Amino acid sequence: MAVPVEHDKRKHEILDKALTLFIEEGYEDVTFQKIADRCGITRTTLYIYFKNKREIFSWSIKQLTNDMEKELLVVVQDKTLTTEACLRKLFQVMLAFCESRAKLFQVLMAYLLQLQKTQVSVNERVHRRFLRLHHLITGVIIKGQKSGDFKALPIKKVEDMLYMILENAVFHIVVLGKTNLDDMQEIANFTIDQICMEKGKE
Repeated sequence: MAVPVEHDKRKHEILDKALTLFIEEGYEDVTFQKIADRCGITRTTLYIYFKNKREIFSWSIKQLTNDMEKELLVVVQDKTLTTEACLRKLFQVMLAFCESRAKLFQVLMAYLLQLQKTQVSVNERVHRRFLRLHHLITGVIIKGQKSGDFKALPIKKVEDMLYMILENAVFHIVVLGKTNLDDMQEIANFTIDQICMEKGKE
């Protein structure tokens, strides 16, 4: 059992250090050798864990989004929150995540644009990576409608509307170079206001 545990631990360490390197230098300027050097290992050793730079970057993003999902699950599983408060808190966590990783999103965008040139379906990859996020938001909306906190609006349209706020936040970070997303939080709160039942009415 010790060998797989050590293997996983080393793999996570490589991903963490590689992600920092990608953020510092950008996807295109990072090489397999640079990653090996940053991790203090040889290229041969690095090949034991990953076959190329693209795989390392993909796994780094996967590990990062998994960490975000864990944070969001803590919010969703908090029994002290109403569904309205839960949805607002989810957006606080997600937007704070985007703010704190602005440089990473710029690197990720450059990577996706490069990937698109190889005829890979970028839309499919992004959707697959954030599918659980969609499910989390949808789950809260459904729960809120059942409890009477939210209006009985089309669930898919509400979820799409909320998710577009996150896409807009990433656009502001990557294209417009913004580092503060307070305006996005205000838009999220305003949107949530619109789907909430008016107090005292059902």
